[in-house]
Amino acid sequence: ADYREMLEKEQPDIAVIATHDLRDRVEIVLAAAESGAHVYLEKPVAASPEEVDQMVGACERSESLFVVAHPWRGHPPIQQVAIPLIREGKIGEPRLARMYGFGKTMGGDRNFLDLNPHFFDFLWQLFGAPLWCHAHITQDGRSVTPADLEDGRWGIGLVAGNGIKVYYAFEGGFAAEFESFQGDGDDPFRIDIHGTAGTISLPGPMGNEPDINFHPHTNPRLLNDDRWEVIPSDPPPDEHKWVNAHHRMARSMMDMLEGKTPEYELVQGPNARIYSEMAMAAHASHIAGARVSLPLPNGKNPFDTWTS
Repeated sequence: ADYREMLEKEQPDIAVIATHDLRDRVEIVLAAAESGAHVYLEKPVAASPEEVDQMVGACERSESLFVVAHPWRGHPPIQQVAIPLIREGKIGEPRLARMYGFGKTMGGDRNFLDLNPHFFDFLWQLFGAPLWCHAHITQDGRSVTPADLEDGRWGIGLVAGNGIKVYYAFEGGFAAEFESFQGDGDDPFRIDIHGTAGTISLPGPMGNEPDINFHPHTNPRLLNDDRWEVIPSDPPPDEHKWVNAHHRMARSMMDMLEGKTPEYELVQGPNARIYSEMAMAAHASHIAGARVSLPLPNGKNPFDTWTS
């Protein structure tokens, strides 16, 4: 019933931290690291890059491995089919990614920090970290102001708005857009990557649809177009695919600890910080009304000091 008692009594090799609430996240990770345990951490990681830094620092001091549970990292259709196809030119030169977050009651800024590191990590694997960000956050169609700030669920920090549009620019001219609006119909959670010779569409990590869809055009028609095709990949989707992804990542983490070469490259602290900062850059850009460069000047949530 008490994690501190468990850490002291059991002395685990690995602590799996799967709570969704961030209000005591840093405290739990620090306690695990100080006990000598390696950390396998569920998302969301933290409420700010500054909190990620605290956790990474504690793990470095205790020489503990710090792994974040990004299921796409342990999912063969993404790692062994989708990413290689894009790198090998299946869609030509990648030009633009469009990321669609949840709608319904979960739209807007409220779940931005929680859900979209899935897509941020996928983009990082292909294109590295973005150079700058431009964002516009709205409440019922108008720009949010400090009066719209509220405490996010699960201790996620200050958030605002039921609509968000974000644009990230990467080296080499590639760009990525994200949008999420409360009230949208069926949750469209997915990422589409458009290139000069086609498009690949990937449903988000929570779905059980086919993993990879391909269209031979850069801008596929929305109506009366049967040229979409499912690209086969193993294992086929089923209700166990995300549990199995975690199993693969756990095996890779243990391989790392045992000095073996892991089958899957895992997300560790420095990447977790990048993805947290990408979310905070949207807040900073909205406040400034202009693009902001990355990395940001500090690791805080810009909404914490937004007053006018």
